[in-house]
Amino acid sequence: MKEAANKSRKILIIDDEEAIRDGCYQILTRKGYHVDSTGDAVNGLQMALKDSHDLILLDVRMPEVNGMDILKKLKEENNISAKVIIITGYGTIPLAVEAMRQGAFNFLTKPYSAGELKDAVNNALQTDELSNGEKNLSVLIGSSDYMKELKDSIKRIAQTDSTVLITGVSGTGKELVALTIHQLSKRADRPFIPVDCSSLAESLMESELFGHVKGAFSGATESRDGRFQMADKGTLFLDEISNISLNIQAKLLRVIQEQEVPRVGKSSPEKVDVRLIAATNRDIRAEIEAGKFREDLFYRLSVVPFNIKPLREHKADILPIAQHYLDLYTKKYKSKVRCLSEEAKKSLMSYKWPGNVRELKNTIERLCVLSDHETVNLSDIFYYGQGEGAKAPVVDSSSGRVTLVDVEKEHIEKALSHFHFQINKTAKFLGIDRKTLRIKMRNYGIKTEQ
Repeated sequence: MKEAANKSRKILIIDDEEAIRDGCYQILTRKGYHVDSTGDAVNGLQMALKDSHDLILLDVRMPEVNGMDILKKLKEENNISAKVIIITGYGTIPLAVEAMRQGAFNFLTKPYSAGELKDAVNNALQTDELSNGEKNLSVLIGSSDYMKELKDSIKRIAQTDSTVLITGVSGTGKELVALTIHQLSKRADRPFIPVDCSSLAESLMESELFGHVKGAFSGATESRDGRFQMADKGTLFLDEISNISLNIQAKLLRVIQEQEVPRVGKSSPEKVDVRLIAATNRDIRAEIEAGKFREDLFYRLSVVPFNIKPLREHKADILPIAQHYLDLYTKKYKSKVRCLSEEAKKSLMSYKWPGNVRELKNTIERLCVLSDHETVNLSDIFYYGQGEGAKAPVVDSSSGRVTLVDVEKEHIEKALSHFHFQINKTAKFLGIDRKTLRIKMRNYGIKTEQ
C-alpha cells in the first residue's frame, strides 16, 4: 500500500556521478517513487524549474553549475514547491549550515547507505502537512529569536478555537498574524472575514456586525447577513476593536458568551460557529480605566493575547524584510534595482521605523519604482515617517554630505518624471495632496513640464 501511494510522489536526482545517480534511482524506484535523473546540472536546473517534482536530490560539486547556485536559483523562484536534499562529499558543518540557510530541507554526506537515503526521503515527503503550515508562516518574514517565538506561538494557538487578542502599534502586521492563524487552523477552508471597526459608522455598526431583516430600519429594503453570519464556520477578524461603542461592546460580549447573533429586527438570535480574533493599536487597559472599554469583554477577548513588537525592537529582521520586498517589487515593476549598498543597509538599520513594517514595505516599493540604477544608494531612500527621534543618517559617502532637503527634492523630481509630470498621480504616490506637492515644487524650483 505504501509503495502504491509513493507512485504519485516524484523525485528528481541531479548528480554528475553516474554510480551515485543510478544507485539512488534503483533504491527509490523499488520503494515505488517516480524518479527522474540527470547528470547535466544545466538540464537539471531546467527540469527543477518546471516545478513538477516533490523532492530534489542535488549534488553540490558538479561541472558547469554549482549545486549551491542551483539551490539559490530554485529558492528565488517563489513558486517552486519541491524540497531539496543536498548531496555532498564535503560534509563540513559550514556547508551544511549554508545549505540549510539557503533553503535546503536536509543534506546527505557521501558515502551514505540505502537506509540513510530512504530515511532522508521519507522525512522530507512526510512533512507535507507541516510544510503547508511553513508556507503560511513564510509570509511572516524574519528569523530573529522574536520572530521564531511568534511563529511557534501562532502554530500552537492555530490548532485551537480560542479567542485571540492581538495588540501592537500600527503597521506591525496584526491582520497578517490573524490571517496566518486562520490559515493554519482547522477552519482554513472556511471564510476569513476581516472587519475594520474604525471605518464603520456608529449608526451602521450593529447591522454590519449582526445583520438585519427587511424593514428593520429606514433604508433596510432587504434582509442582509452581518459579518458574523458571513464568517460562520470560519474566522472573524475585528480590527481596531477599541473603536466600537459601549453599546455594541455589550452585545458583542453576549455573542461571544452564547455563540448567538442578535440580527437587527429579529426577535430570536441566530446560532453561529465563529472563531473570533480581535486587534487594536491602543492600550486597552488605559481604555478600560477611562471607561471606554468593558473589562469583562477584554477578558473574553484576551484568552490568548498576542503583542506584536514594533520593528525597532527586532531590528535583525529589517534587512530580511527589506530584501523580501526588494525582490517582490523588482519583479512587479521590472525595476533595474538589484541590491542595497552597504550605506543604504546601515541607514535602514539605524532608522526607527515609526510606521513599522508597513512603512518599510512602502519605502522599498518607492525606491524600486523610482531608482534607475542597480545598486540602491542613500540618495534613493526617503523616509516619509521621519520625525523627531526617528531620523536616520543620510550622508552620502561619495559627496560627504546630503541634506534631507536634497533627498526630498531629488525624490520628488524622480516621482514626477516617472509619472510624466501628472500631479494627481505623483501626489498620490508620494502620499501628499496636490496643493502640498505644488508648494514643494515651487519651493525647490522644480519646473512643471507638460
